[in-house]
Amino acid sequence: MATSTPAAGRRRPYAPRVSEDVRRTQLLDAALRLVVSRGHGAATMAAIADEAGVTKPVVYSMYANRGDLLGALLKREQELAMAQMLSILPPGAGKDGLVDWGQSFADIFIGFLEAVRDAPDRWRCVLLDVSGMPEEFHATRAKIRGQIIKRLTGIVDKTLKRSTATEVDAEVLTHALMAVFESSAALVVKHPRKFPPARFAGTMNAVIDSLLT
Repeated sequence: MATSTPAAGRRRPYAPRVSEDVRRTQLLDAALRLVVSRGHGAATMAAIADEAGVTKPVVYSMYANRGDLLGALLKREQELAMAQMLSILPPGAGKDGLVDWGQSFADIFIGFLEAVRDAPDRWRCVLLDVSGMPEEFHATRAKIRGQIIKRLTGIVDKTLKRSTATEVDAEVLTHALMAVFESSAALVVKHPRKFPPARFAGTMNAVIDSLLT
């Protein structure tokens, strides 16, 4: 009588052939899912291969080792996060400040939270301390944060010069705003139904208006 081959003995079917860029994207997407759901320690080369539906040799053909792959993941997510942040700043804001602070801040703040809502895994990776996060993640995140603060400080400084708030320190206000952005984004990531982006608008505009008028 014929016997069936045990499932454990079956060979994994070959993954469809795709371009190198597409394969790298698939592997980084798989790694990101593992990082945010189970922590950095779970993102081994074998686990990433399983998550992406490919064999380990395919993973090693794209990345030399786990550190190389996770480094590429960090670089991608940080660059995309930075691009999202900069894309929501009004044109010319870095040179002229914000003419209509209340409306501009609402656009920036809600735009940022909507970006977080639309790419929660990215922002969980960028903003939150995920289990087993390598030291280089902390260092790179701090560098990107510093770049954003520098850009925002210039905008806030020029905006304050348009207002009557002569005693407000631009750098202190920028750090305070960053803390609000980050804590609000964490709420959107962790509790998206309870804290949709629109919920924050009225409160934050009232606070800013009280500071700058």
